[in-house]
Amino acid sequence: MFPTTFTAELHCQHGRVGVVETPIYVHPAFSIDQDGWLCTEDQRGDTPSFLPIRFLFKFVKKSGNRLHYQINGAETWKYFGSILRQNKKGWLGLYASHVMGRLLEWSPPAVIGKALSDQAQWKIELLQEWDGSLESAGSIPFYLRDTSGHRVALVKAIYDREKPIRHYWFLNAGEKDGEILVFHLKDIQLI
Repeated sequence: MFPTTFTAELHCQHGRVGVVETPIYVHPAFSIDQDGWLCTEDQRGDTPSFLPIRFLFKFVKKSGNRLHYQINGAETWKYFGSILRQNKKGWLGLYASHVMGRLLEWSPPAVIGKALSDQAQWKIELLQEWDGSLESAGSIPFYLRDTSGHRVALVKAIYDREKPIRHYWFLNAGEKDGEILVFHLKDIQLI
């Protein structure tokens, strides 16, 4: 993609990527457990829990055939400026959302920790040649990888806090088995 900063929608073979944003009146436990986790339109789009997100891709560097970005939420009050990160199990979510998350994200220990880690960087690996034009950028497929090289996949998660046990699909970059996602961008706007 572009060696510059831009905003775009992120799409894959399962539709647009967004976050779980469950209204508390629908299911209080889900809103606590799952809000902010990345999911796809095909898996959650027909529920009140799916919120499509526009992302800000901040260019960091080029390394070989990969471009490194910090990825943030670019829309809605709750997710504007939030950072795409993964937890220890590889699940992807937008962190530093809501008021408390923003306060914690900009506290002195968090700022120092970010300076020592590149965990919030993501790599884009293009899957075909690209002419570099804005017009054709949306048709170029790519993998999204974490700093360890894991490709982002759609992975089944089991929710066993209540009966019946339920399962959902979320984005993950790690050792869990899942369907590797091939991404493309829509509505790209250079900044």
